[in-house]
Amino acid sequence: MKHILLVLLFAFFAGVTGCAVNAPTFGDRVLAEGESHIAIAEQWKKGQNESIKGEKLVMKGRKLVEKGRADFREGEQLIASGNLAVKNNRHAYQSLSQIAQATDSADTASERAAKLKKYATAWEKGEKRIADGNDLIKRGNDRVDEGESDIRKGQKLIERGRTNMQDAEAKYQPQK
Repeated sequence: MKHILLVLLFAFFAGVTGCAVNAPTFGDRVLAEGESHIAIAEQWKKGQNESIKGEKLVMKGRKLVEKGRADFREGEQLIASGNLAVKNNRHAYQSLSQIAQATDSADTASERAAKLKKYATAWEKGEKRIADGNDLIKRGNDRVDEGESDIRKGQKLIERGRTNMQDAEAKYQPQK
């Protein structure tokens, strides 16, 4: 009988302490609810920050694309003016050099040589404009590529941020 009484007493204390350990108190429930709300708020804020960062990246990308297109247009204009200068000065140089074979005096030869030098210099400047135009077009294309890449990255950040915000809003259960 003594054993039965000890076993019952032990079972009673084990049951009482087991229930006390397993059942959360009111304070534990409030604390857990507060912690979950903090986690939800942090998730929402993280999503908002990603979205803002993405919007800034998209704006930066659009500006780069705009600058790249401007460089491209300016490069095309330089190439066009360079081609015209090369064509005109090459033609003038060739025409004058054919006439230069029939010089009458040293003064005339000197004048023709000065004109030939002027045409040759203008011809070289036209070639330089063409090279500069090609460089601008390359830089413009690089800027457009970089800008479009930034736009894509920014759009992904915005999408991920909005998804985090929506998930956080769906998890939130206000107290009643």
